[in-house]
Formats: sequence, structure tokens, C-alpha cells
Amino acid sequence: MSGRFPEVDWFCDRCHEHLNNQSGFDDSKYTWKCTDCGHKNSISKDNIYESHEKFLGSE
Repeated sequence: MSGRFPEVDWFCDRCHEHLNNQSGFDDSKYTWKCTDCGHKNSISKDNIYESHEKFLGSE
């Protein structure tokens, strides 16, 4: 994996699979097509949240 966001765990917006573990994942590619469901995910700093609760908007 590339080092644009070395401490970030990425998850698919549709199926919630862990993208970092998918073969070939590279966070320098601005988008990543989930190998489980095929959803095209945006990989950018705008999509980094401090917690799952903040992602859901409940905090």
C-alpha cells in the first residue's frame, strides 16, 4: 500500500469491506473499486472520520 494516508483504514461505502486488505489496494489512487461488491470508493482526506459515530453523524 502507498503512504498517502498510512494510518487510515478504508472501508467500502456500500458493503463496508476493509479496502486496505484487498489485493492491489493503493491509497494514492484517489478512487478504489471494491473487489467484493464493485462499488467505486473515493479515497481522499474529505472521507476520513475520527470515528464511526462521526461518519454516521451521530456525534
